[in-house]
Amino acid sequence: MATNTYKRFIQNQLEKAKSTASEFITSRSEEQEEDTLELSPDTYNELRAIADMQHTTVQEIVNGIIAQYLESAPYETTHISVDQKEDNPLLYLDGICRLED
Repeated sequence: MATNTYKRFIQNQLEKAKSTASEFITSRSEEQEEDTLELSPDTYNELRAIADMQHTTVQEIVNGIIAQYLESAPYETTHISVDQKEDNPLLYLDGICRLED
């Protein structure tokens, strides 16, 4: 009897480990999907041709393009007056949220 109980215990532990591993793998794939950027096939092929000529990768070209865009993108904060905040209290909340970012 003790052998059967021990066997069931080991099988249950194995199933728990499999379940935990499966959940871990699933959550990691979902995270990776969020970090993925999709390019149209035509755009990818054009970038691939350029990358081959420059002896680089499509990833490096895309990262460079994104870096250039972020450097040139205007990031201006709009000053909100106290009167505007008093007229619209939601503007206070917007300011609080921006402080946390």
